Amino acid sequence: MKLDKITRKLDRWEDFKSELPHLKQPFSKRSWGSNLHSVCSYQGKMKPALAHHLVNVFSEHDETVLDPFSGSGTIPFEAAINQRYGIGMDIGLLPVALSNAKLKRHDPIEVTLIIKNLESYIKNNTPSKRTLTDLKEVGFNKTITEYYHPDTLQEVLLARDFFILNGKPELENWSLVFSCMLHILHGNRPYALSRNSHPITPYAPTGEYIYKNLIEKLTTKVEKSLDAQQQLTMLDSECFFTDILEDWPSEIKKVDAIITSPPFFDSTKFYMSNWLRYWFCGWSRSDFQDFPKSFIEVQQKKSFNVYDFIFEQCHERLSEDGIVVFHLGFSKKCDMAESLRPYAEKYFTVRDIFTESVEHCGKHGISDQGSVKGHQYLVLTK
Repeated sequence: MKLDKITRKLDRWEDFKSELPHLKQPFSKRSWGSNLHSVCSYQGKMKPALAHHLVNVFSEHDETVLDPFSGSGTIPFEAAINQRYGIGMDIGLLPVALSNAKLKRHDPIEVTLIIKNLESYIKNNTPSKRTLTDLKEVGFNKTITEYYHPDTLQEVLLARDFFILNGKPELENWSLVFSCMLHILHGNRPYALSRNSHPITPYAPTGEYIYKNLIEKLTTKVEKSLDAQQQLTMLDSECFFTDILEDWPSEIKKVDAIITSPPFFDSTKFYMSNWLRYWFCGWSRSDFQDFPKSFIEVQQKKSFNVYDFIFEQCHERLSEDGIVVFHLGFSKKCDMAESLRPYAEKYFTVRDIFTESVEHCGKHGISDQGSVKGHQYLVLTK
């Protein structure tokens, strides 16, 4: 049976390579997939259509799919809504909250209570000294003050304090409200609290300073997300708040497939492309200097040795007839699949390395997307 299951998956993989179904209609539409995928904008997010097909190629119903680089939860979410058990891991409050906003079932009554508590907090408090200090010290292309009407800014500062005081990204209802709040922080559409900017990365704002009520915008976004989830049938899933370079949670064991996309070697700095949302998560000026040192995207610039532990943990948590797929970036500077191959071969058999051109990928209004020329798939079995 071991060979039969792996063979079935590898046969489907050969079909995927020849057909590239995620590039064909209806999957090639930018809007394809559940609206819950858009609970919060996220730079570098894998396209839902690709995650959908990878999940269906490399796993089967009722199997467990793990993504140790969960990011915004695209892979485990596609697993969950396709009748798999989706598990994610990530080191950051932002990605863990976003992942659990998709992966866990939400109670509309409890969600409404969180919003009411936030509304009361905004009405009855003043911004903390910590938040006022960070307001002055954090700002990269523009100051935070330049993004908002003064009255909206006051509400944003108080909301930041509220979520810092009650930060629980593992909890389903908190994660949804918080993720929706992060989504409306900036953008170029009516939902956004900011002046005209960009929904994925906070480009310098333009236009008039117009007051926008935070609770109204947040409530609208949350209601849309709740409606999107109610249309889904999904298996119980979750994302763990943990460092991939430390021992993985004991709950993660005997998974059937590990499908993941670590930071590309030539990708832009994710934490800087999301600096306004990281500030809202509680980062101070010093955090922008210190926290990234523990991120894989920073460490791999020095050495790929960090992946030895990652492949070891993958091997330990994978079932005997499981399969591992790393979705990687290829550029003139770095062939990630070949760079990681020696580390993978210590624990796995390399079944395939396949490179797909990314000339078809949309830029979503972002001019600088790094120098990635292709997406690679590193396929492994025990």
